[in-house]
Amino acid sequence: MKISQIFKIIRLLGLRRAARMKKHHEQGLAYVRGYTATCCWWTLLNQGFFDRLVETGPLDWREYAQKQQWDEHVLEGIIEYLDGIGLLIRHNAQVVLSEAGKILLAEPRGMMELLWAYEPCFTDLSEMLAGRKKYGPDLKRRITYVGKGSGRLCEQLPYPVMRRMVLDHGCKMVLDLGCGDLAFLGGLCRMDQQIRCHGIDFSEEMVRFDREQLQTNNHDGRLTVQVGDMFALPDFPAELPQVDCITACDTFHEYLQEPQRLIDLLRALRERFGQAVFVIGEFCLQDPKWLRKHRTASLEHHLFHQLSNQQIGTADQWRQIFQQAGLNVIEEQIFDLIGHGYFALK
Repeated sequence: MKISQIFKIIRLLGLRRAARMKKHHEQGLAYVRGYTATCCWWTLLNQGFFDRLVETGPLDWREYAQKQQWDEHVLEGIIEYLDGIGLLIRHNAQVVLSEAGKILLAEPRGMMELLWAYEPCFTDLSEMLAGRKKYGPDLKRRITYVGKGSGRLCEQLPYPVMRRMVLDHGCKMVLDLGCGDLAFLGGLCRMDQQIRCHGIDFSEEMVRFDREQLQTNNHDGRLTVQVGDMFALPDFPAELPQVDCITACDTFHEYLQEPQRLIDLLRALRERFGQAVFVIGEFCLQDPKWLRKHRTASLEHHLFHQLSNQQIGTADQWRQIFQQAGLNVIEEQIFDLIGHGYFALK
């Protein structure tokens, strides 16, 4: 903006009012831009556009739009906007990821995918508030993106901690309950060439996704998956060795409103699998006062759970459930900073 125009605005409004309006506008813009950028980012992320940029580098977006049969005018608008806020770099018909875009496509990608999983709740938030729509009967999260987003986020700490627990206890046949996108089990197979892993997930959609991924790499047949309800376990493949480890990451809290059901499940698993080690990772409720001071992503995560009728337990609550199920904690790691706990049980 030209200096002369700035002085003109100050003469019209006064310095104090002009400065206050600018500050307040910038504060509001942060939220408007966050929403707008997220929607634009989701659109191209979910269509594989950014992954293509990572693979190929500079891309002629017009040719790509024609190949994909996209509306060039809409794509140009999205690219121009993302270039304007610094997530893409556009030069004529060529576009590449900026450094900021590359960062957003790295660790934070899981947050974007998890938010997309719960996007139906936010689209119909007014309907939910008015009681005209309920989570479950009327709308659901996108389960495949729950698995993908959670899998990416859990790679940052939960999965490394849990894998180390599994390997430190010498386990060789792992049954994972609510296996999601198989990222946890796939990592175990890479770390130990002798381990055998089998996942079950209640969602047929999730298991279809998993089987597509296994066509690329099933770790020499050591990683398998099937649809299954952990409360009524299905028959396992005949060639599956004896299970010596049962794992679950962020699975049990979805049933925490019925703690006795979880206790009965753990008792049944303990009776069926004898001396198996249990390795459980779960959310542990954080103090709201602490979160107001440290505004971590747990705030959004807690909201996701409230809108979808899920509960988060305290570390003590999990210990009580394990104790009532007849399981003893043999190793424990609690990270209050991220609101997560890890338990090895026997």
